[in-house]
Amino acid sequence: MKNATTCKYFQIEFNKSKLGQGKKLSIFLKGVYFFNLIGLLAGLIVVTMRQKAGHYTCKEITAKMPDRLWEDAHVQWPDGRNEDMILNYPYFNGVYKQDGSRRDRRPVYVEQNKFDGTSFDTEAPFPEYVPGYEFKLGAKFMYCESLKAWVFTHEYISKSSKHDDSDCPWLLRSEETEVYDIEDVEGPWQIWAGVISDTTVAITCNECNNEADCNLNGECMNDGTCKCDNRDGVSFLGPHCEVRLRDQCRTIAGEAYNETYTVIEEDWAGSQGL
Repeated sequence: MKNATTCKYFQIEFNKSKLGQGKKLSIFLKGVYFFNLIGLLAGLIVVTMRQKAGHYTCKEITAKMPDRLWEDAHVQWPDGRNEDMILNYPYFNGVYKQDGSRRDRRPVYVEQNKFDGTSFDTEAPFPEYVPGYEFKLGAKFMYCESLKAWVFTHEYISKSSKHDDSDCPWLLRSEETEVYDIEDVEGPWQIWAGVISDTTVAITCNECNNEADCNLNGECMNDGTCKCDNRDGVSFLGPHCEVRLRDQCRTIAGEAYNETYTVIEEDWAGSQGL
C-alpha cells in the first residue's frame, strides 16, 4: 500500500522562459512599464486639475427659492448702517453662475442680473433716489466645510445683529453632504426666517445636451445653451425655453395708474431667444 501511494506515475519539466533575459529586451520592457506609469499619473493629474477648475460641474444653474417671508431680516449696508427689512426669498429666484472662485474645493455660484442674466456691476453706484446703497452684490451658493453642507448666503444679510453661529453665515442650508456638485444635493433644505424650518430648493442646471433639454422649443447649441424659437406669434424664453410669451401679451397695462409695460428685445435669464 505504501509503495502504491508514494510511487511516481509521471514527471514533467517546464523550461524556464527566456523572455526578458536579454539586456535589450529587459530595458525595453522596463521602459514600457515606466511610460505606462507616467501616462496613468498624467491622466490622474489632468482629471484632478479639471475637477478643481469645476470642469465636471454645471457652470450655470437656475434656483427656485421657497415661497417664504422673513419679516425682520438684519441688513448691514456697506456704509455701516444697520436696518431690519422684510426678506422675500423668491426675490432671489434666478440664474447663478460660477465666478471662478472656490470654497472648500467646490465652485461658488453667484447671483446674476435678472434683467439680462449678466453679472452685477459691483462698482456701479445705486441710483440717487436710493441713498446709502453703495454697491449691488449678488447672493451666493457655496459649500461650507464647517457645516458639511451647501448654503445660500448674502454678504449684507445675517440672522442676527449680535452674532452668527458659524464662520459661514447662511440663510438656507442643505442636509449634511460631501457631494461636489450642487445638483447632487438630496433631501430637504433648512431655511432661516426667524426660526429654522425645513423647506425645498429647486436647482436646475442650465446646460443642455439635446433639444429635449430645451423643451422642444429651441435648439441646443454646441456651447450647451438653448437658442429659443420665435414662431407662430409666440416667443420662448428662459434657460430651457420654458417660458411662453405671446405677441399680444408683449404690452400690459397697470390697474392703478393705467401705466404700460412693454417687453424689450433682450436675452432673459441667459436665453438666446430674442
